[in-house]
Amino acid sequence: MFVILTIMVAQTELTYPEFNPGSGGEPPYLAGRATEQKALLKPLERLRKGKGYGSDIIVVGPRGNGKTALLRWFEGHCEEEDDLDVVWLTPDEFQSVDDLTGLLAPREGWKKFLPDGVEFTPLGLGNLKWQLGGETRMLTHLLTERCSKGEEGKPLVVLLDEAHTLDLEFGRVLLNTSQKVRAKAPFLLVLAGTPGLEQRLGDMGATFWTRSERLGIGRLDAAGSREAIIEPFATHRIQVDEDIVRKVVIDSQGYPHFLQCWGQALTERLREAEAGDNPVRRIDSSLLEQARPKFLQMQLDHYEDARRQIKEAGLQSLAAAVTRAAQAGTGALTEGRLNAVIQSYLYSAGKLPPGPIEQGRSIAAFQNDLAATGYIWKPPIAVAMAEAGVDDPEHVTYTWLAGIPSLMTHVLQKEEELKAEAVRKDWLAPTESSGSGEPPTPTPVAPLHDLQEELDRDRNER
Repeated sequence: MFVILTIMVAQTELTYPEFNPGSGGEPPYLAGRATEQKALLKPLERLRKGKGYGSDIIVVGPRGNGKTALLRWFEGHCEEEDDLDVVWLTPDEFQSVDDLTGLLAPREGWKKFLPDGVEFTPLGLGNLKWQLGGETRMLTHLLTERCSKGEEGKPLVVLLDEAHTLDLEFGRVLLNTSQKVRAKAPFLLVLAGTPGLEQRLGDMGATFWTRSERLGIGRLDAAGSREAIIEPFATHRIQVDEDIVRKVVIDSQGYPHFLQCWGQALTERLREAEAGDNPVRRIDSSLLEQARPKFLQMQLDHYEDARRQIKEAGLQSLAAAVTRAAQAGTGALTEGRLNAVIQSYLYSAGKLPPGPIEQGRSIAAFQNDLAATGYIWKPPIAVAMAEAGVDDPEHVTYTWLAGIPSLMTHVLQKEEELKAEAVRKDWLAPTESSGSGEPPTPTPVAPLHDLQEELDRDRNER
């Protein structure tokens, strides 16, 4: 009886890490982001001294790299500090200046901060809606007062996630308000979004946003990837064999979302294995292979979702051309090489404008569209240096990188399959000119370098 009770107690005490890929929450262990965490903590000391930080902070990176997870960690840190206030926002929460003010203005003691002539509408107990009539100066006043009203005011940190979807008008209001409040009060605005965020901010025409501090969130290095798998399981006294860690890191390519997918798949399979009377507390090669189908399905779902977004943007053929160029080299593309690929694509598709200025604008637009999907991105120079493993910025070529290298391979494979299927259908469908069912003669496609040479010749002749 004693032995049976001991086993039952042991079973009830088994715990497991909580991996939730795609949930937007914190992972069980935030690995490989020490530099970014330090950069986010740095402004807090200045805020505690009653001063605004010198700039906003922009966090940029392809989807699935952990931008939201990093912001959630920072939010939690700020909430633990009694001398700080923190507000979390997403663009879908406000559709007017009044909405934005209601989210950022103080919820208690509002009368102490209320300027003359400003009215409010009660929406329920303790819930007030400002009626500013679009007057942004009132928003600036309220935020400044909130952050600096004697002993009652606290430094305010505003975290805006999914900022690449921010409405241009409200984004301009928020950025300009931040710049004014920071000059007078302890205030910090942090915006996070996909690589299309910086283009979005540029379209807003806000004051001084280009001086914002930038944090690039890309794939993890090998050490960070190992930590992301080992540490969550070690916390629950679960051993992961070294060869399993190595395989998971290789399969994930340092992509945090895939590391979380592997963690979830392994955890679910371990729970099933330990449902009996003999908890193993170990992840070996047998359990890895049992978990692999779950991971592969999650990975495929992610690929197809990304490919759907690329297709909806009309970029699937261009994405395939970029992939070919990247895989033909080191996997990265210089600015000039990427532009040449886009130019060749536009030329072959009959979409290349006639004049050089129009061509430049068209190439830049397609470049931004592709970056907005996260298929490629140009990280800040610090991230490029880390990727290259160098300390001197002069020793790194500032290039465009793949958001997920394995996604590139998937997109290219699917594009080739679609082309092959189209050729097969043309072959099987008799036409008026050929009812024999013979395969049509394929139209030769010029290599990218030949197209570029042809473009150069045309330009020289003109």
